[in-house]
Amino acid sequence: IPSKSAAHRLMICAALADGPTTITCPRRSQDIDATLRCLAGLGASFRPQGKGYLVTPAAQENRADHCLLDCGESGSTLRFLLPVAGALGVNATFQLAGRLAQRPMGPLLEQLEAHGCQTYLDPEKKTLSISGQLTPGAYRLPGDVSSQFFTGLLLALPLLAEDSELMADTPLESAPYIDLTLSAMRAFGVSVEKTP
Repeated sequence: IPSKSAAHRLMICAALADGPTTITCPRRSQDIDATLRCLAGLGASFRPQGKGYLVTPAAQENRADHCLLDCGESGSTLRFLLPVAGALGVNATFQLAGRLAQRPMGPLLEQLEAHGCQTYLDPEKKTLSISGQLTPGAYRLPGDVSSQFFTGLLLALPLLAEDSELMADTPLESAPYIDLTLSAMRAFGVSVEKTP
């Protein structure tokens, strides 16, 4: 049975890579399907192949000016891909189902807005929109917030033209999930340096 946590991260890395990737993932879940839908909305393609998928990343010139991305009820899909959309400079509207529009997002939105993006949450329409271009720099999050905020930024920041620093103001409470993200990134050749 595939790890949902690993599958999200590997699918996103594959969709942002510089060439096609084969990922073994014999079973799916609603959350994995949500991530696949959103990545397809950003231009990547997924073809079933054996017990998994052949993932082909989107060419930059083929990305739409505005993307409507259906997250379903997947908080990890939203929190991972919101910073990625900002890093790609895509104007995107995330459709949120269930109680997703009520889940905490404040610290992540603050960092995105402090680094070049504009966000707008519409609780009535259950949408969260992002526009603008994420810029490199120093990012700070409390260590006791969701590790998904850290993962989203870790996946997004290597897409920018210059290096960035991501700092935890307090000890990390979900370090194993961040380690899982770093492991996926290393598999795709992304270098992350841990510092004190």
